[in-house]
Amino acid sequence: MADVVFMFPGQGSQFVGMGKDIFEQFHEVKETFQEASDVLGISMERLCFEDPESKLNLTEFTQPAILTVSTAIYRTLEKRANVESSFVVGHSLGEYSALVSLGALSFSDALKSVHFRGQAMQRAVPIGVGAMAAYLGNSGNLIEEVCNDISTPNSVVEIVNFNSPGQLVLSGHKSAVDKACEVISEKKLGKAKSLAVSAPFHSSLMQPAAKEMEHFLTNIELHKFSGKIIANVDANIYTGETYTKNILVKQIASAVLWTQSLIKINQELNESILVEVGPGKVLQGLAKKTIETSNTMGTFDLNAVNSVLNILSK
Repeated sequence: MADVVFMFPGQGSQFVGMGKDIFEQFHEVKETFQEASDVLGISMERLCFEDPESKLNLTEFTQPAILTVSTAIYRTLEKRANVESSFVVGHSLGEYSALVSLGALSFSDALKSVHFRGQAMQRAVPIGVGAMAAYLGNSGNLIEEVCNDISTPNSVVEIVNFNSPGQLVLSGHKSAVDKACEVISEKKLGKAKSLAVSAPFHSSLMQPAAKEMEHFLTNIELHKFSGKIIANVDANIYTGETYTKNILVKQIASAVLWTQSLIKINQELNESILVEVGPGKVLQGLAKKTIETSNTMGTFDLNAVNSVLNILSK
């Protein structure tokens, strides 16, 4: 069988009800949700299935919720298809899910880490000061010039997500992000639209959160692991001998090099199945836009999970 690469989604893939039909089917999913509830002192079941979208979309809750759903699904695949992670990648928050799948982080430590990470990212910049925008178009090479021309020491806009060749995300001070959207429209470079987020994630404005995270992670153990992981910050492949906690610290105020990561996978493996482990289909879509011939599968509902189990069990 082709090599299997597990991809773990990040913030933006969440939706109320995510994982519910899978939860009802597999006891290991129920156990994972209960473990998350016990660690954080909140009902993960209620958060994911019943609470209003407005609560689930709060960064401090979004991050552990997605981590929980992704880990629960991965454990199901691991147990029922007898597979284990040997090559993984995660989009931003998803890098923590990827590390859990490798055994590099305990699920408990990962939950505490991403809960704190969400709070630190929210604290870093007052609400209303920062903003983000999505760019769609074929002028990606010119967008960096736009950002550089607009940015000043006190008002910055940066490319923070290289999601696919035609999709970038901008982040920074609201005034600079808004100006970048105007310039992109005026110059007919593509479409740029503001995102409904509460902070300028992955921009240099997140440096205070990175410092908080550095301190927090001193008490978290990173275990040696077999297998490989591609890091967001540089799209390089790391092993249990080379991956360090500093990569997770740097990630907070650095761009997510997702396009470059997918290209690296394609170069490294001649034939692979990319399995998105978690809610939504975002990463499958980005993979298809980046490598048209990519073979992708998802686990966004019970039918999808069963299809993946069927393939991986062969």
